Amino acid sequence: MSEEKESLLRASIQNLSKSVQRYGVESGLGPGAAADSRKTLGTFSGVFVPCTLSMFSAILFLRMGYIVGYGGVIDTLIMFTLSFFIVMMTILSVCAISTNGAIEGGGAYFMISRSIGPEFGGAMGIIFFFAQIFGSTVYLLGLVDAIVDSFGEDGGNFGKFLPEHGHWKNLYGSCILLIMLFVVLIGAEMFAKTNLVIFAIVAVTLVINIVNFIIQKPINDLHPPSDNSMLNHTVNLTYTSWSRETFLENRAQNYTIDYTTKRTTSFETVFAVLFTGFTGVFAGSNMSGDLKNASKSIPFGTVLSCIVSYFIYIMLSLAIAFTCSRTLIQNDYLFLEHICKVPGITTVGTFSVTFSASLGAFIGASRILEALALDDILGSLLSVVKKGRSRRGNPWVAVVVSWVFLQALLFVGSLNLIAPFVATFSLLTYATVNMACLALDLAGAPNFRPTFVYFNKYTSLVGFVSSIVMAFVVNPVYASTSFGISVMLFVFIMFRTPGSSWGYISQALIFHQVRKYLLMLDTRKDHVKFWRPSILFLCKNPRTCIPSISFLNDMKKGGLYVIGTNIVGDLREPGFVSKLEDQNMAWLSLVQVLGVKAFVETTVDRDVRNGIQNLIMTAGLGGMTPNTVVIGFYDTSESKDFVSEPDGLPCKKPLFSKLRRNQSDSRGHIDKLPEIETHTNNSRITVDSYIGVIKDVMALRKNLCILRHFDKLKRPSASSSALFIDVWPVPPHPAQTHIEDDTTSMFLLQLSCILHMVGSWGGTRLRVMAISPSQTMGATERVQLEGILKILRIEAHVQTVIQPEDYETLPEVQKYQSLNQTVRENSQNTVVTFMYLPRPPQSEDRNLDYLEKLTILSEDLPPTLLVSGLSKVTTTEL
Repeated sequence: MSEEKESLLRASIQNLSKSVQRYGVESGLGPGAAADSRKTLGTFSGVFVPCTLSMFSAILFLRMGYIVGYGGVIDTLIMFTLSFFIVMMTILSVCAISTNGAIEGGGAYFMISRSIGPEFGGAMGIIFFFAQIFGSTVYLLGLVDAIVDSFGEDGGNFGKFLPEHGHWKNLYGSCILLIMLFVVLIGAEMFAKTNLVIFAIVAVTLVINIVNFIIQKPINDLHPPSDNSMLNHTVNLTYTSWSRETFLENRAQNYTIDYTTKRTTSFETVFAVLFTGFTGVFAGSNMSGDLKNASKSIPFGTVLSCIVSYFIYIMLSLAIAFTCSRTLIQNDYLFLEHICKVPGITTVGTFSVTFSASLGAFIGASRILEALALDDILGSLLSVVKKGRSRRGNPWVAVVVSWVFLQALLFVGSLNLIAPFVATFSLLTYATVNMACLALDLAGAPNFRPTFVYFNKYTSLVGFVSSIVMAFVVNPVYASTSFGISVMLFVFIMFRTPGSSWGYISQALIFHQVRKYLLMLDTRKDHVKFWRPSILFLCKNPRTCIPSISFLNDMKKGGLYVIGTNIVGDLREPGFVSKLEDQNMAWLSLVQVLGVKAFVETTVDRDVRNGIQNLIMTAGLGGMTPNTVVIGFYDTSESKDFVSEPDGLPCKKPLFSKLRRNQSDSRGHIDKLPEIETHTNNSRITVDSYIGVIKDVMALRKNLCILRHFDKLKRPSASSSALFIDVWPVPPHPAQTHIEDDTTSMFLLQLSCILHMVGSWGGTRLRVMAISPSQTMGATERVQLEGILKILRIEAHVQTVIQPEDYETLPEVQKYQSLNQTVRENSQNTVVTFMYLPRPPQSEDRNLDYLEKLTILSEDLPPTLLVSGLSKVTTTEL
C-alpha cells in the first residue's frame, strides 16, 4: 500500500513539474527558457563586469580632476554619496522585481512591462533603447577623441601621425564600430570575454594609478595642455604628493570657469557630469536574456558593482585631493597620465573603459530592441527584427539594426544636442522601475513575494522622487522634453498595441483603492442633497434593449449603473455553466461596444421573479447599491433585434487600431447573445409574476421606472430646440395632497431635469404639463408649478392642459383612455415622456386589469417612462 502511495506521489510531482514548466514556456516567466542555448553568462562576467565598466566609463580617468577641482572634497563626497544613494534605491527595486519571477531578455524593459503593463514598458523600452544608442555613440566619440589626442597630427601626446580634420574622426569611429559589430554578432560569450580582458586592463591601470599616488614624488614642472587657452602654457602646475596643505586647499568648493566650455561651473553642472558615471547600472540587467540565472545574478552582481564603484570613486577622490594642487586639476583634466610613472598606461585604460562602455550600451540596445519586437510593441515596424536569430539564439537582426542607428548618429556630427538625453533617459527609466516596484508593493498582490527582501515602498518612493528630481537637476529642458516624448509614446502604444496577458498593475491598484473607499462609504451618512440615481436595469434580452441601455446611461448622472438579467435554468444542467460564461462575455462586450459605464450582474433561477428578487437585493457592493429599478413593459408584440441590424448598435468608430481591434473582437462576442424568444411559445414571465416584480421593487423601497416604446427612441442633437422632454407630474386619480409633498412627482421632475442636463439632451426643451379641469384652476396650478420649479432650480416651461369636462364622471378605464388621448395630442414634438405610475393593486386577481390600464395609458405615445418614487430626492437646503 505504501508503494502505491509513493508511486502516486511521484507521478503527481512529475505532473506538477511538467505543468510548471509548460506554464513557464507559455508565459515567458518560467524555467522553460532556462535551457535556451544563449544563456551562458554567470554573475561575474554577465553582470558585475559590464556594470562596473559602464559605471566607470570616461569619468574614472578623464573627469575626476574636473569633479574634485571645482567641487572640492566636501561637495565631491556629497555628490558621490547622493548619486550612490539614488542608484542604490533603484537597484533595490530592480532586485525586488528580478527576484519575483524568471527574467527573460530585455532587462529594464522586461521588468517594467511585466510589472506595470505594455504601455509603460513599451514607452520606457523605446526610451531606454535610444538612451543606450546615444550613450554608446557618446562613449565611442569620447574614445575617438582620446585616440586623436594621443596620436593626432596636430597635438598628439604619444605620436603625430593620425589625420584629424574633415571626416577622419567619423572614419575612425566607423572602424571601431565595425569591431564592436563583429564582437556583438558573435554573441554574448564573445562580449563577456572581451569585457573580461578590458576589465583586467582597467583593473591594472587603476592599481598602477593608486600605487603611483603613493610612490610618486612632487612634480613642479607640469604645464597646461595645448587646448587650455585660459592659462599661459609657461605656467607651472604642481603635483605636491601627499600634503595636508593640499588637502585643505581642495577641501572647499571653487566653482570657476571650465577651460573646455568657457562657462562658469556650479554644483548642478559638476553633478550632472559626475552622475553620468552612474547611468550604467542597467548594463548587467540588459544581459538578462543571456544569463544562466538572471534572478540571482542581477541582484548580487549589480549591488556588488555599485558598492565597489562607489568606494573606488571615493578613494580616488581623496587621493587626488591630498596630492594634486587645485591649479593642476582645474587646468589639466588628463593629469593622471602626466603624473604617472608608467607612460601611456592611463591612456590605455581610458581607451579600454570607453570602448567597453560603448560596447556594453551597443549590446544592451540590441537586446532591448529584440524584446520590443518579440512583444509586438510597435507591430509590423519591428517584424523583421524578431525573425533574425542565429542557431545559438543571438538576435543578429536586432544587432544590425542597432548598428545602423549608431552609424547614422556618427555621421550626424556634434552630439551636443542629444548627449544630455543619455542621463535624462536613464533617470527616467530608473524612475519607472522604482514606480513599478512601488506600485507592486502598494497593490499588495499575494503573488508579489520577491526573495530579495531588503526593500519597501519607501525605498521605491525615494528612488522614484530622486530620479525625477535629478533628471531636472541635470538639465530641465531635456528632462521636460524626455517626459513629453515618454507621454506621447505611452499614448501611442496604449492605442496601438493589443492587450497583453502579462497583467496590468493598474487593475490591482484600482481594486485596492476601490475596496478602501467602498469601506469608507457609509450609507448612514447619505443626504438627499447629494442624491443621484443609481440604476438597476432589469433586461430580459439585450438584443431588444439597446436604445434603453444607452438612454439610461445618459440618465444616471454619475451614479451606479447595473444591467441585470436572470437566466432561467440550473447550474447542474450539462453545458449550462459554459453557456453562462459565453453570455457573460457577450454582455461585457456589448457594454464595451456601446460605451456605457455600467456593470453587468447575472443570476440563475428557474423562477424569473425569484431571480429578479435576488438581483434587486444583491446588486451593488457596500454603500454603492441601486436606488432605482428600471424594467421594460410587459409587451406581447414582436421585439426588434437591434444587434442584428447593420446600424442597430449606436457606437462610434474608434480612431485607433487597438480600439478597432477590440471593437471587432467584442462584436464577435456580442453575436453569442441569446436569440429573441417568440411570444407564441411559453413566455419567461407571467402577468402575475410581472406585477409581482413591481410590488417587490416597491416593497424593497426602491424607486421604479417602467420603459415603453423605447425601440422608437431617437436621440436628439445639440440643436433640437423644437423637441421636448415632457413631464406629467400628476397621477390619473389626483390626490388632495400638494405636489411638493408627492415623492413620485418630485422624482419625475428630478429625473427629467437630470436628463435635460446631459449632452445632446440639453438642446431640447423641458416641459412640465399642468392638467386642470378649467382655465381658472389651470392658471392657479401653473403659478404653483412655476413656483415649485423655481424653488427646485429647474428650468422648464409650464404648459396648462385642460381636461374634458366629464373627466371625473368617466369610468376608470375611460379615464385612462382620456388621459392617453390628452397626452398624445400634446406630444407631436416630444422625444421622451415622463408619466406618473399608478400603484399596483393589492389583490392578485386585479393584476391583469392593472396591466391593461397601463397599456391603455401608454398606448401610441413617444418613448415613455412610467415612474414611481418612494424616497425623497430633492431639497431646497443649502
